[in-house]
Amino acid sequence: MRDRRGKDMLFRGGRVFTGEKFEQTDVRVEDGKIEKVGAGLSEKAGEEVIELGEDLLIPGFIDLHTHGCMGYDFSTADREEIDKMCAFYFSKGITSVAGTTMTMGYEDYKKAAETIGDYMEQVENHNLIGINMEGPFLSAAKKGAHDPQYIIDVSQEKMDELNKLARGHFLIVDVAPERPGAIEFIERNSKDFVISVAHTAADYEKAMEAFGAGATEVTHLFNAMNGLGHRDPGVPGAAFASGANVEMICDGIHIHPTVMKMVYRMMGDHLMVISDSMSAAGLQDGEYVLGGLPVYVKEGKATLKDGTIAGSTTDMLKEMGVWMDQCGLTMEEILPCMTIHQAVAVRMEDKIGSIECGKAADLVVISPEREIRAVYKNGVKKI
Repeated sequence: MRDRRGKDMLFRGGRVFTGEKFEQTDVRVEDGKIEKVGAGLSEKAGEEVIELGEDLLIPGFIDLHTHGCMGYDFSTADREEIDKMCAFYFSKGITSVAGTTMTMGYEDYKKAAETIGDYMEQVENHNLIGINMEGPFLSAAKKGAHDPQYIIDVSQEKMDELNKLARGHFLIVDVAPERPGAIEFIERNSKDFVISVAHTAADYEKAMEAFGAGATEVTHLFNAMNGLGHRDPGVPGAAFASGANVEMICDGIHIHPTVMKMVYRMMGDHLMVISDSMSAAGLQDGEYVLGGLPVYVKEGKATLKDGTIAGSTTDMLKEMGVWMDQCGLTMEEILPCMTIHQAVAVRMEDKIGSIECGKAADLVVISPEREIRAVYKNGVKKI
């Protein structure tokens, strides 16, 4: 289905993030795409002019790993509930989302794949770009908040059936490379999907084997894997050595701000901020469900009954605040890790992720104090 396009617009008189820095320039949008970036653009007849003033124009955030928000979960949501989640993401400046599923019963997985796939095909101008399949091909030893009764070995038959039900919209597939048949599975599927090393007890050598077979990503770095040791670098070290892209939950809970800053300096263009948010995101403390398991949220921290951290309650706008307030980075420094790095990682850099001619007009007007003023998807105003 073709997306409905917004009216032609000219964003004028403000500072625009052009990839590495903010520049005083103008941006013209035509037919839902960025048509021109340059200073002193003249207004065209019939064009809506948005005077930015002190506000900033940035690319829309891209969250490649989020299970849900506002009391809903991609694993169980119907169309109306997905609508509500998409609206929440837009409200936080997130214009591209990989709806992330949890480990669950296979029949439930089939239903989720079909529901999300149908939504993407039938609903106009949403912000879903695909499905992130976190589970069931994981390690029970590093299960985190995943229900161990449903963790299984890799299965090409199930992968093919699920992707067919999702109308080809699986985008990222998470795999523990030490599971039987996993390396062969990675080799076979890495051209069709982004393969992410996840929930794994793999050592450095096995992780390097996975990256050599075609895996290109690590799911929530440091969480649900062996740590980085000076003699045993593990998955984090293998990611650095191989040039893999790494997700990182940047809520100040999952990763200490000092470690966040270290990874930022080490991984460069390969660092991607993700939320790993669960249904409690956007809501108050209380009891929720993630992957069929009860989760308790207190002061924004989500845990299972035994204290295991279970996803997050954050969003990318909040995470930008953590980077700026706790790590001392500028908005210019952290923005690529929330936009273009993700686009490159999922092979969509020609369509989204930066303010460049020919790309989708996925734009956010934000104040210097990080207040969202307006959000556009393909030039259509969503907020």
